[in-house]
Amino acid sequence: MSQVNKYADRAAYASDTNRLSTLSAVSLIASGNELIYDGVNVVVGKDAAAAGDCAVYDKTAGAIRFVKGETLSAAQLPESLTPLAVVYARQGDKVLIVSLDNSTIFLWAASYEVALSGFDLPAGGTIVLKFADTYEKTITYTAGATLSDLAAAVNTALRTGEVNLYITDRGGWSAAADEATGRVVLTSNGYAKSWTTVEAVSGATLTTRTDDTNYQVALTGLLLDEGQTVEYVRRKNGVSGTRAGMNSEMFLQYYSANGTVPTSNVPLGSATIVNQASFEGSQFCAELRATYPDYASYLFGEHMAQYPSAYGAMLRDGRTNTAKIGRLRFTDIYGQSKPCYPAAAAALEYGVAVEGATTGLEAGAWWLPSAEEVYLLMRDRVLTADDVERDPVNRTLSRLGKATLLANASSYWTSCEGDLGSAFISYRSEGILFSYVKCITQHVWPVSAL
Repeated sequence: MSQVNKYADRAAYASDTNRLSTLSAVSLIASGNELIYDGVNVVVGKDAAAAGDCAVYDKTAGAIRFVKGETLSAAQLPESLTPLAVVYARQGDKVLIVSLDNSTIFLWAASYEVALSGFDLPAGGTIVLKFADTYEKTITYTAGATLSDLAAAVNTALRTGEVNLYITDRGGWSAAADEATGRVVLTSNGYAKSWTTVEAVSGATLTTRTDDTNYQVALTGLLLDEGQTVEYVRRKNGVSGTRAGMNSEMFLQYYSANGTVPTSNVPLGSATIVNQASFEGSQFCAELRATYPDYASYLFGEHMAQYPSAYGAMLRDGRTNTAKIGRLRFTDIYGQSKPCYPAAAAALEYGVAVEGATTGLEAGAWWLPSAEEVYLLMRDRVLTADDVERDPVNRTLSRLGKATLLANASSYWTSCEGDLGSAFISYRSEGILFSYVKCITQHVWPVSAL
């Protein structure tokens, strides 16, 4: 049973001593057209769903309904209600939901691999490899060396000398012994295409995969428009680029201290983000101070991502993007079938099963969020666990005993490609949407919509 009440204002609501505390209540505050839900595990339909509400499968009704987040008590949820997801936003009649479980970390695009063979371990020898068509690495191994010894020697050579090829901006190369075939496998996780090329000059034979595509430094050919090689996000001031503000709290925290100290005039509509001290005192920020009353107003008014936006990555659809790339596969150097785009594949594989029912949220119904979806997901998230009660999405995740979506805790992939070597993420360190390298593992948190 429940009660439905109407009050002129908050004061009238607060003073009502006749409202029954034994029943759930929905109260309309007329002055602000505000709905207040009282009770425990108050269940509503989709029309009343809002950010922070828990989507549940109602076994009695045979349908998805919503428990108001502020009334959620996981310990008191009846067995007939199975938690499915958390509402993070709504767009008209569409309710946007995020999964209750954060999938682990994945590469956006699969690693590149080649194999070395044809060396003589019993006799010992020397292998010369050339990277980026220029830099040679010499690996010497002694007579009787094992395959693991040789792989270790290759790794030492990669990481020492004139150029460190282990770091991602120099190809991110590493070696591992493949005992089953007597080979040493070289793997690249790098974002600069020139540094991800290798040849065996002497002492070994180099073999590539049948599919010799390096997905980390190549366009998918499916996500950008024909002829397009670079994607962008647009800020409120009209600047288009690879980064724009997303989470206001983290964005302010980072750039107030780490923004640019200007050495020349910074006009309105500039790509330069100045720090707080410069905004407040630099002669080069006079135009900014004349327009904005304080630093936060400047930062959010100029450099937050446009939303809604008619430009760039914000126009891409997460569900469509994920469907295009999430099921693409190749055969790796070990002969195993692997996803070309692991993050998208992981989102497609995620699903929620309710015994004896079909909810529509099984595997295949989720996707890697778009830039717009991750913006809406992370825009209002708090930074610390102490603050989850003022964050409706994290409050619900916490009450359900799930990992939280703290804005500065992890970065999350989108399904939006940036260029040859990058894709957009929610970048935790700065609170921004950022086109980041495909060769680094980041978290996948699947989303869907009802």
